Amino acid sequence: MPDVAIIGGGIIGCSAAALLAERGASVALFEQSRLGAGASGRNSGAVQHPFDPLLAGLYRDTVALYRTLPELQLPEAPVGLLLLSRDPRGASLRAAEVATQAPDLAPRVLDEAEVRDVEPILAAGWSAVVLRTGYPIPPQAATEALGRLATSRGAHLVEGLAVRPWVVDGRVRGILGQDGSRHPADAVLVAAGPWSGSLVDPSGGWQPIAPTYGVTVQLEMAAGARHILEEGLVHTINRRVEAPEAGAETDIESLFSMVSVGTTHTIGSTFVPHPVEPERLAELLVERASALVPSLAAARIIGARVCARPQSADGRPFLGSVPGVDGLFVCAGHGPWGISTGPGSARLVVDMILGARSTIPDGLTAGRVVA
Repeated sequence: MPDVAIIGGGIIGCSAAALLAERGASVALFEQSRLGAGASGRNSGAVQHPFDPLLAGLYRDTVALYRTLPELQLPEAPVGLLLLSRDPRGASLRAAEVATQAPDLAPRVLDEAEVRDVEPILAAGWSAVVLRTGYPIPPQAATEALGRLATSRGAHLVEGLAVRPWVVDGRVRGILGQDGSRHPADAVLVAAGPWSGSLVDPSGGWQPIAPTYGVTVQLEMAAGARHILEEGLVHTINRRVEAPEAGAETDIESLFSMVSVGTTHTIGSTFVPHPVEPERLAELLVERASALVPSLAAARIIGARVCARPQSADGRPFLGSVPGVDGLFVCAGHGPWGISTGPGSARLVVDMILGARSTIPDGLTAGRVVA
């Protein structure tokens, strides 16, 4: 079995480490900060269908893997996802679209009275599409659980060391540490989120992934949402965002979402191409969210966090071997769907690393060309 070095301690890196170690590979994972320090630990905590037929299998594989982790206590059935809309006609159009893309989600339109019946915390005036998906978990829980699983299987996890691939004459030799250390390996997997491009190709020639910064706010409140709640056009968030013109913070784009786990409720989120201060936006996001869930106005803010989502140019991840470099692999670019599809993606790349015949769809390969 090969010696494999993994760069990145997020949900994908930890998943790959656990899966490789399970199959007998010698694995060392390197994280420049700490496990789950990025989007894998600062997401909203919603595991849900990605509304893309090409990614649906990755979602199903991810849920199956999560069911093997007792710490997550994933329920047998999803709690459901409500896509909220002020426009009943718009809700009907969205339901029809989802029915075409993912009929297994059984989309059903709810009028205002039905919405208030199934989700009493919502303000009046909302229609919705209810979908058969959605598992709320604490944002960092899956990454931490997979990190522990990887360690229990013999993987070596190193935090606080920045590394890069060590390539000689078109062949991976291992990784090079920022401290001058060298770590030989037969294969290297780059799973460093939005920073993966510069590691795969330091010359800057391969840059299909860019960071999109999202702020989420965690609040404490006794009664929460029964479903995962999201503002209507959720499919529009899986895209690149352009630098906005100079303006006030109130001009920053945000989309309402709410995920409740016990008495902790995570709301969000922003979509900007540059880092932002989460504390400065917390009150603004709570104010906007209170228009949908009035009780949030009196909830106690217990934290505000920002993360850099790895947003790909076409909204789909890049998986598999890197053309032109023998032994170099990548698994990155999942945008907002990291905890929903990342472990399933990691399984496909692990199969390739271990020499199995590739089952990565053409639309997800690392070597595809994206306009």
